Amino acid sequence: MRGNIPIGIGNLSSLIYLNLGYNQLSGSIPTSLRRLGNLQTLGLNDNKLRGNQLYGSIPSCLGNLTASLRDLSSNYLIGNLSQDIGKLKVVTLVDLSNNNLSGILPSTIGGLRDLMNLSLANNNLEGPIPSSFDGMLSLQLLDLSRNNLSGVIPKSLEALSLLKYMDLSFNRLQGEIPTGGPFQNFSAQSFVSNKALCGAARLQVPPCKNGTLEPNWRKAKYIIPGIISPWY
Repeated sequence: MRGNIPIGIGNLSSLIYLNLGYNQLSGSIPTSLRRLGNLQTLGLNDNKLRGNQLYGSIPSCLGNLTASLRDLSSNYLIGNLSQDIGKLKVVTLVDLSNNNLSGILPSTIGGLRDLMNLSLANNNLEGPIPSSFDGMLSLQLLDLSRNNLSGVIPKSLEALSLLKYMDLSFNRLQGEIPTGGPFQNFSAQSFVSNKALCGAARLQVPPCKNGTLEPNWRKAKYIIPGIISPWY
């Protein structure tokens, strides 16, 4: 199937399942999809879909859908992830991997409490991993690999007790890898090609420094005045 997704598809108000994956569809995602109020599954993966200047790559109207599975992976989607992503209703899977998305990860994404699988791999996302990710307590799979994410891995992610698979490889993350919660079960493959990470030897990263420099400096500030005071 080639060409654009027809705008008239929004008239199929009783539609429950829509899978247009693995085609040659192009153009933008029509906002008329908002009218598919009974939709439970939406698959638009492996096409040539792009964004447009008016609505962006992923129209915010998709947040009005009740579809629990949204797969838009392997397209040409560009632009930032909207703050409205946190308003998605009863969603259990979001796959936006293998696109050209950029910008930072919105903190509102932590509001997806029913989300079980999140993949944003192989995009151009940057900035830190929001600590609000700990709100996705149902999360079992998290793939943020092959982006330009930086900063530390939030220790708050230790609260994701159901998380079984996580891939943060090929980013620019730094600092200590958390050790609690699900991190006890992750291997070195989850963190490979982040040159500034440190932690346990089993993760094949350098050991973290003990951080004694700061306390020694603070201590010195109080010792030095006592040493030089007799000279006055």
